[in-house]
Amino acid sequence: MKKLLSILLAVLMLVAVAACTKTGPEEDVKPDEPAVDANLADYKYEVPAGQAYDLAQYYKDAEFDDCHSTYSGMGGTVWVPDDPTTSIPKANKAYKIGFSVYYTVDEVGAMILDNMKKFAAEAGVELLVNDANYDQNLQNQAIEQWIVEGVDGVIIAPCDFYGVKGALDACEAANIPVVTLNPALEGTANSGVLGECVEQGRMAGEMLLDHLKANGSDMKGVITISTLNFVHPNAATREKGFRDVFKDYPDIEFKQLTAVSPEDHYTLFEGAIANYGEDLLGAFGLYSSATIGVMNAAQAAGSDVPITSIDNDKVILEGIYDGRLLGSACYSSTAPAFWCMSAMVNLLNGVEVPSIYWYANMKVTKDNVVEAFEHYHNQTLEAYLAGN
Repeated sequence: MKKLLSILLAVLMLVAVAACTKTGPEEDVKPDEPAVDANLADYKYEVPAGQAYDLAQYYKDAEFDDCHSTYSGMGGTVWVPDDPTTSIPKANKAYKIGFSVYYTVDEVGAMILDNMKKFAAEAGVELLVNDANYDQNLQNQAIEQWIVEGVDGVIIAPCDFYGVKGALDACEAANIPVVTLNPALEGTANSGVLGECVEQGRMAGEMLLDHLKANGSDMKGVITISTLNFVHPNAATREKGFRDVFKDYPDIEFKQLTAVSPEDHYTLFEGAIANYGEDLLGAFGLYSSATIGVMNAAQAAGSDVPITSIDNDKVILEGIYDGRLLGSACYSSTAPAFWCMSAMVNLLNGVEVPSIYWYANMKVTKDNVVEAFEHYHNQTLEAYLAGN
């Protein structure tokens, strides 16, 4: 027995000596290297990394005072391209990510969902999907269920920008990171992928103003703004950018037409054509359903009122091509999905990601609509018009 104990003691001493012995510099114990953001090369910084970003102040500057959310990412804020030179980061582990999208009946929502699935596959993560169909209660319930299932992260495109707070609070309590597509106006998330909507509105306004000037307008009359009938930060900031373009023309009166569906916007604009007659200088469709309703009402009435838009639905780009629309401020439905998935996978891999990713806007007119159609839809306009 004593002999066995002596042998064990000798072995332990040899192990201890070997563990403390260094045979060369390559065997030095090194601290873990910090995780590197896989998409760093595509960032154009607006706010440097290491600084917090106050999204509420952005909205206050845009005359929208009702934002109380916090984005905790300390990687600065960045502008990101539609066509990244970098790839979706690969997941370090078998992550499970939930994605809840506000609505997939419209073209934009459906494209975002399809692309989110594609980029999840590229990243090597399992994606759980919820189509909330514009019901915030359903969205919150889905996220609460994912928390029970033990998801690693959640990507939310909110239905209700205030009502989403319940889901965000539940994720925060469960220590589950969140990336939002579009802003949350209450609650806390790690990162958000947003459009710069003041710029979008300004683009749409400039197209209408340029047209009016070129046609010798006396800049007196009515411009309709077809918008949503509930509070939406994108709507408020788009309208702000649009109105600012006309600040030097006090004789222009703006009239809001509020609804949700193309059919309701059709009816409202039909009434505007009848009510304002020759005083109707122009129209602004603030999002795709509004534009489609306005465009169809003008066509049915035989009106040549100039119309500008925001969004890049195929029918909107077709309207620009055939002259029913002056133009539209467009943005990709692929890029937001890419950058949401990139942010989430980087986060889970241990990267300090930007708090806000601003995706690119583009002014589309008849001069560049053919190229824009192919850029946004991976299909030629010619093929689309031929019914393919």
